[in-house]
Amino acid sequence: VHALAHAMNAALGNVGRTVVYAEPVAVTPTLQTLSLRDLVADMQAGTVAVLLILSGNPVFDAPADVPFTSALAKVPLTVHLGLYNDETSQLCHWHIPQAHPLESWSDGRAYDGTITIMQPLIAPLYDGKTAHEVLAVLSDRPERTSHDIVRDYWKARHGDSDFERFWRKTLHDGFIPDSASPAKQVTLRPAASIDALHASTKDEPKGLEIIFRPDPTIFDGRFANNGWLQELPKALTRLTWDNAALLGPATAERLGLTNEDVVQLTYSGRTLRAPVWIMPGHAPDAVTVHLGHGRTHAGRVGSGSGFNAYALRTA
Repeated sequence: VHALAHAMNAALGNVGRTVVYAEPVAVTPTLQTLSLRDLVADMQAGTVAVLLILSGNPVFDAPADVPFTSALAKVPLTVHLGLYNDETSQLCHWHIPQAHPLESWSDGRAYDGTITIMQPLIAPLYDGKTAHEVLAVLSDRPERTSHDIVRDYWKARHGDSDFERFWRKTLHDGFIPDSASPAKQVTLRPAASIDALHASTKDEPKGLEIIFRPDPTIFDGRFANNGWLQELPKALTRLTWDNAALLGPATAERLGLTNEDVVQLTYSGRTLRAPVWIMPGHAPDAVTVHLGHGRTHAGRVGSGSGFNAYALRTA
């Protein structure tokens, strides 16, 4: 689909006018599932002495075919920085409370490369730490605050000359001028779009297609302990406090299913029980499951709601 979209934009003369190509914002773009597999292999081999997890909850949401949880037990020292005392922090030796983004100094890039300096709205309520400050502990200046770290970095980049004026203007305007990524001149390789089209139409699988989606309210599970979001009816289904296996009416009729029947989904040798919800307009011969539910250490509100679709989701 991406290759065909590029081909259409090239044919319509959009490239350089309404469509702009630039280098990826990520410093080292990589396929993250492969990177995670490499890490787990090193953990299992005993070559990881210290594992520092900066945010995230891989014990809960890592691909089902990547044995992160069992490998974690083989690391001599594990440290988790996170907003929540979650499934990952339960299995780590240390849990460090993370400062919320609204309590943190940092910087970042927009999709087009434009750089912004992120300022906190409030001081940390519970002495939370940012990723900058945790990493600073490993340096020769462990006492620095996130403000000092961000400011010192940009002072080194900009230089001492007129830095105070640059810093104040950047904070006032919200972005560093002329920091967007330059546009790249690219040309289409016609064979690429044809090969992609052929690859997508060969060997169509039999049976149902499974579709994984973030939950409309609790996303990937990080907001599961927010009772207001759990109580908010999902768009279209109006479900609350739960997720379900969504099926189109024709598929449900063919399988003899009605709302709230419990089915067993089997994928790549893994099984999961889920209630059925018939969704008018849903594509036939497909089942949609939402991620983020089935938490075991979300908190007093979020633990235990729904089923964990991550148990079926492979890399």
